[in-house]
Amino acid sequence: MIDSLPDQVTTVRPPHGLPGRTSTVTRVIDTATAPGNGPLVLVTGPLGIGRSAVLAAVGNGLAERGHHVLALRVARNERDRPYSLAARLSAELGALHRGTDTRRAPHAAAPVTHPEAGRHLTAVLRAAVKSGEPLFVLIDDLHWADPASRGVLLPKLRSLAGSPVTFVCTFRTLPTTTENDRVTLERLRTAGLAHVVPLRPLHSREIDALVAHALQAIPSDSLSERLRRDCRGIPSAALGAVAGYRRAGSLRVVDRHAYLASPDRPPEMPPGLPFVEHLRGLGAPVWPVVKALAVLHPLGSAATRLIAEALDTGEDEVRATLESLRAEGLVRHGPEPGHWRFRLPLHASSLATCLGQYERRRLSQLAVTAVWSGTATAQGCCFAEHLVTAGRFVDPARAAEELFRHGSAAMLEDGHSAARWLRAALELMTDPEQRAKVLLVHASTCTIHLRHAEARESAWAVLSRYADLVTAENLLEMEMVYIVSLAGMSDQAALTALADAGWRTLPGGPGHRIISRYNALCHLERWQEAADHLAATRDEWSADNDFVAGVGQILDEISHAFLGRPRDFERAVADPTRWPLWERGPRHRFQRLSWLTRTLMTFGELAPAQRLLETYGLPSGYRPVPDQVVADSQSGHWDRALDLARRALATGGWVGDLTSHTMASREMSVILGARGRINQARSVIENARTVHSLLLHLLAGPEAEQEQSLGAAERAHRVITDALALAERLGLVVGTDELWLRRTEMELNAGDPAAARRCAREVARVAELTGTGRSRLCHLIATSMAHRNPAAAAEAVALARHRGQPLELADTLVTVVRHGQADPGLLREAYAVYGDLDALLRKAQLRNLMRDQGVPVPGRSATTAENERLLAVLVTEGLTNREMAVALGCSEKSVESRMTRLFKRAGYRSRVELASAMLTGDYTV
Repeated sequence: MIDSLPDQVTTVRPPHGLPGRTSTVTRVIDTATAPGNGPLVLVTGPLGIGRSAVLAAVGNGLAERGHHVLALRVARNERDRPYSLAARLSAELGALHRGTDTRRAPHAAAPVTHPEAGRHLTAVLRAAVKSGEPLFVLIDDLHWADPASRGVLLPKLRSLAGSPVTFVCTFRTLPTTTENDRVTLERLRTAGLAHVVPLRPLHSREIDALVAHALQAIPSDSLSERLRRDCRGIPSAALGAVAGYRRAGSLRVVDRHAYLASPDRPPEMPPGLPFVEHLRGLGAPVWPVVKALAVLHPLGSAATRLIAEALDTGEDEVRATLESLRAEGLVRHGPEPGHWRFRLPLHASSLATCLGQYERRRLSQLAVTAVWSGTATAQGCCFAEHLVTAGRFVDPARAAEELFRHGSAAMLEDGHSAARWLRAALELMTDPEQRAKVLLVHASTCTIHLRHAEARESAWAVLSRYADLVTAENLLEMEMVYIVSLAGMSDQAALTALADAGWRTLPGGPGHRIISRYNALCHLERWQEAADHLAATRDEWSADNDFVAGVGQILDEISHAFLGRPRDFERAVADPTRWPLWERGPRHRFQRLSWLTRTLMTFGELAPAQRLLETYGLPSGYRPVPDQVVADSQSGHWDRALDLARRALATGGWVGDLTSHTMASREMSVILGARGRINQARSVIENARTVHSLLLHLLAGPEAEQEQSLGAAERAHRVITDALALAERLGLVVGTDELWLRRTEMELNAGDPAAARRCAREVARVAELTGTGRSRLCHLIATSMAHRNPAAAAEAVALARHRGQPLELADTLVTVVRHGQADPGLLREAYAVYGDLDALLRKAQLRNLMRDQGVPVPGRSATTAENERLLAVLVTEGLTNREMAVALGCSEKSVESRMTRLFKRAGYRSRVELASAMLTGDYTV
């Protein structure tokens, strides 16, 4: 589900121009080609604003109109070579006039480094004017031209007024620009001989479009906000930041949406960026000052003094250097006197990569010392990074204590930083009790954020070296973290060894060992053996301390419910307070309620789960993200569920409890499949299986739905059959009601009513065992189909309405009508529900059934727009015409006709262009 990123972040241009610059390009072309306009069009703007990209687009536009275009780019090193531009321009124009190619006749472009270049340039310009053919000379980065060439070229523009020769140049004003150049340009503009087109920073939505085309994915709100804050609408900065996040490993694309996995992690900017090289070329004192500022600027007004101390220079010299950088537009004053900031915050990240290890540690040492002495202040994240970098250059004990505090505070929100800070704290500590305390938090943090190898290492360090220094409760937690980490790493051999014999050697006493073996067995999907083990040792674990007894009780309740023996679980739901740890504080109540509601939703019981939370409430108000995804999906809030799911996959907050991961993956696949995202739905299921997930038979329902959508009935039948066999082998009952229901319908469709009745009896058996509302609904639907029972169908519809799950209701209505057991008029209600869910594919398939049943389809114009949007979705999924025809229930010829109309209306020339527009959000109906 985590999509691969392109090897390089490069702008893929949309079919209709540069993001945010289309009107500017048109304006420049119109100005340059308008009769009577001046001979010079100057495109201006700061570093990175996109002048070169605009000029290239202008050149392409002029060429498309049939004009002659001569394009030159001035290199930075030409500024120190007198008459270099004048000589190059003379040679290129002369070759163009003679019809030769300067690339094949290098002697024609030989540099002329004396005043004769002016006369040569005058001659070739006169020849170009005499030819009468319109000629457009494009010069990129005119500001790097040597003063002698500018002194020759700019005054000659007056003689070109009204001629067919027009210059279109990009120009960035620098402190080195001469006063004579400024006066000349201003006089040309005032006389109407020069038109200046300043490029503005892009709006947020335009930056989003630029990034979307670079990544072929839509940036998330958090990524957009970060780019807006750090890049200030400068296109090259935004693209550079995206490349830097990718280098840092923090940019992830999930379901064609781009997210930052660790929002507080800075980008790792590549070397050789133009503004970095510009500053490096300025040498001392600018280069060392600006590098130090990149590290110390968050310390406010104290930064100037600290830079001076680091460089062993005076504060006045540092301030003078910073003032020169302000004049060049690279830094600005902060909110307080003496505070300096980079105009683009991204520049700090870029310059910080240029520091050597000792330089960085020395600067961080100064920063930490200043904060500890009270002469400077720094925000928590920034200060923690200084502590990590400074290491033993500062007091190790104090640094370790503060790193532990910062890491503990960030363990839920920013796993990357928290794990880094806690590991750094550990490296500074020598006291065993302190190390044990840090290892506990580090192991838990890494488990939450799926850093399984690190979690296993820290948990095992506690179990093997510090078991006698932690509480019994913490010890059992580390044993559970260790087992989850083994599962997360798919280390079946280690789990098997632990479950079969290794559990007997774990620390903590019999109760700990019993619970740990149970966990290992469950993660091996040996559910019946795990339940039997817990039942056989009840007297031991229930007599242990409250924590062991409490964990054992809830695990016993859940495992027996999964196996079809829900009595104890039902009691727990009725009164969750009957639990040894209920009065031990909010953390334990949170654990109790989360496990109970998660299990209820695994059985499809959303309403009882919601009532439980309404009655008791999660103490913190926080709900694990996979659980929230399932709740939002089942209650019909699909957009919110998808956004939560994508964000969790990107940031590593997806796999905690492995059953919740399976359920969340199931719901995500259901949503994507219903909306026509068939291959993405398959990808979700495939990815769920690559992680060590549990209850994988629950994924068979949506997987079979996707196969049926593409006409693969036999494959869908095999998916359900294999899932039922897996559940039987594991002794599991949970979720088999839906599988048997699907099997019932498949047998009817295959023309075997006797087999369908046998499957319906299995649905009844599961309903009897579990007693849930979902299993009762499945039983009623199966009975209505297999036994032709309209009364059961009516009862099923009433129960589905009462349960309040939109997709479940719509599917129930469609199923009972399709099998002739209810009034076809119910399809209008199902159609409306699918519409509310934006279930494009389900809705399109239902239209076919409505026509067959003689039910009018409402909203002709809306239907046409939906069909086009669904067609675009299926194209983006990479479906062939035949597959699309099967999914839509029409002929391949009909698909071809629809595709032709779509391309003609939307202006796309190929599937690739259409798919690109869908991936970047450009496509609109």
